Formats: sequence, structure tokens, C-alpha cells
Amino acid sequence: MIKMRIMTGAYLFCDNKLLMLKRSKDRALASNLWTGIGGHVEANEHNNPEESCLREIFEETGIGRNEIEQLKLRYILMRRSQDEIRQHYIYFGNTTKINFINSDEGALHWIDLSKILNLEMPLTVSHMLNHYFNHQNEQSVYIGSVNHSKMEWSCLAE
Repeated sequence: MIKMRIMTGAYLFCDNKLLMLKRSKDRALASNLWTGIGGHVEANEHNNPEESCLREIFEETGIGRNEIEQLKLRYILMRRSQDEIRQHYIYFGNTTKINFINSDEGALHWIDLSKILNLEMPLTVSHMLNHYFNHQNEQSVYIGSVNHSKMEWSCLAE
């Protein structure tokens, strides 16, 4: 039986830096790798992934919704992992708040944009950030699906 894991993620910019999470070695998913902020969508959030994303940002950083600007859905990532389909809604936004709380998920760091793509990240995150930096001026939402270690992109259009 195939199950669904629905998640949200956020990448927040401040000046020329991106807030990244170096996940704890103890985490089940993406342990000891660099990711954005995020987590699982709660049952009452299935119709509103942005609300889930804002909750996760606050829980993991202490940054409130009023401290975030231009939060926009940019990616929906899909991949199959054994008997699970993982669907990940990814938002990008800006903040001027440089201080954050400690997270049980791992260690948060502001990383210079020139160093982001050199970090050790999960396959989907690496492909997604590479795509973002090559298309950051576009406002489209992209769907990315993993196919044999390769990410295939499609623009989600009306």
C-alpha cells in the first residue's frame, strides 16, 4: 500500500543570505543534510499549505508571519520513496529579522547565496535550488518530480 507524506518548506532571504537548516543527525528524513525550514502538514491544514508553512517557520525559527514579506509558492516537489509518495510545497520569501530561536530540527544558519549550491543537500533540494537560482525572476509555480535521480520540471499554468 502506498501512503502520502505531505510537507511544506520555506526558504527565507535576508539581504544576500538564505536561511538554511543543517538537520540533526538524529532526524529520520535528511539527517545531517542542509535543507530549508519546514515539516509535515497537519490534518487541519491540507487545504492551506501556506498556513502550514507559516506555522513551521514560526515553530522552527520564531519568525512570525508579520516578519515575512512576499511569501510565495514556487515549487511542488514529488518523489516516491519505497511505499510512500512525498509531496512538498515549497515557498520563498523575505525577512529582515536576522535573529531566530534554536530548533530541535537542527542548527539554523544564514548562508551567503554564493555558497548555497556547495552545501550537502537532499537530491530534491539541490535540484530545486539550482532551478530557482536559474529562474528566480520568474513568478511561475513549478512541479518537480524525481525520475531516476533526475528532476523533471513542468510549469504549473492556469
